[in-house]
Amino acid sequence: MKISRTYLKIFLSFLLVLVVSELIIYVLLHMSWDKSPLVHHMERQVLTVKNLVEMELGDVHTSPETERKIITPLLKNLSGSLEAHIWITGPYGEIIASSSTKVPDMTEFTEGNSAKSSKGIYVYKKRDDSMKSIYGVYTGKLPQGYPFTYHLYHSLPKFNEESWFLRAQAVLTIIAALFLIPVSRRVVRPLKKLTASASRMGKGDLKQRVEIKGKDEVAELGKAFNHMAEGLEKMVKSSRELTANVSHELRSPLARMRISLEMLKERIEQGNTSGCDVFVNGMQAEITHMDDLIGRIIKFSKLDLHKPPALEETVDMKGLLNELLEQYKYIAERNNLKLETELTDIKLSGCNRNGIRIVMDNILGNAFKYTDQGGTISVHLFRVKETVKIEVTNTHIPLQEDDLEEIFNPFHRLKAQEIPGSGLGLAAAKKIVRIHDGEISAKNCNKGFKLIVTLSSK
Repeated sequence: MKISRTYLKIFLSFLLVLVVSELIIYVLLHMSWDKSPLVHHMERQVLTVKNLVEMELGDVHTSPETERKIITPLLKNLSGSLEAHIWITGPYGEIIASSSTKVPDMTEFTEGNSAKSSKGIYVYKKRDDSMKSIYGVYTGKLPQGYPFTYHLYHSLPKFNEESWFLRAQAVLTIIAALFLIPVSRRVVRPLKKLTASASRMGKGDLKQRVEIKGKDEVAELGKAFNHMAEGLEKMVKSSRELTANVSHELRSPLARMRISLEMLKERIEQGNTSGCDVFVNGMQAEITHMDDLIGRIIKFSKLDLHKPPALEETVDMKGLLNELLEQYKYIAERNNLKLETELTDIKLSGCNRNGIRIVMDNILGNAFKYTDQGGTISVHLFRVKETVKIEVTNTHIPLQEDDLEEIFNPFHRLKAQEIPGSGLGLAAAKKIVRIHDGEISAKNCNKGFKLIVTLSSK
């Protein structure tokens, strides 16, 4: 079985985490010896011995012989329970009582560094070839005038706890290595499918999609891949449709020019020049139309090819809309259109003034162009939190749901629509709005047809 790189990366990362964690634990234990569990454990044991002895003897010192007789059996019992050597010394270092006949020599312990607990107990440690020893000392206040010093000594096998800790870490590493195999396969399998789908997509199969399972990062990657695939498919489809539509748009005037040219040649051959100026003027009009159409196509294409303009200007949105509406005043009067405006005084910063002007001019131009005589056009400018919204509504029959999205595609024209146009205005507006990190959408409403532009107010 071939081990995948992903599995090795996951396993090595896990192993590195274990090693680093062990080093951190080791450093913390040695840097904070006074806060280690052994110091707290020793503190509890010494205080237990002290409290029990004081309960047996009381507050007043009698005589060493009497005190030794009373507390020696107690120390022996505690020594067996705590698995430690316990002894008590007087204020002059004399032995008061001991759990064993021989008291260990603690000279080497007291010469080293010690840790002091919160209760005032000094704890020393020592390591040799095979043992680890802990020694705790505490001087109490009783008996009055003759205070006792309590000694407690543990001798344990060296690295007893550490060896178990290291064994546990080793077992954990082995178990993790085994469990990481199915985990890594679960991670790698969808990635391999993504790689295969991407490879087939690179060969031209744009219908490739991957199955989404779960809600993890791999699933998010799969969603992003599917979204990208859909976008690429739509882009290629739109590109093909754009080529077809351009061909169609240019073929129609060429066909009309060809017919006019044939009729003009026929009349000239017949020596009948009357009405020839009509054909010549018609061809000139078609040439002007083609030139304008080609200019619009080139300008639209530059929106993708050129570097986005710097968004560093500030636009007086109310002033801009009033200026554009003034240009359409003649059309409104001629078609008896009612104009309703509700414009808030808003300054839009962080934008390109010419781009915003093109967007609003295209939207208003469509509204005035596609509103029947006697209709109403409403322009509403307002602020919503950190965004600026422009809503342009005009009386119009409801559009099909597909058309509400398709009208933003290049050369898309509504069915049975006899008003001339190139179908590039809203497509250009959408591109410019996206350059500004905004949104543009269309919907049917009670008053007719509404276009909504949302721009971020920086």
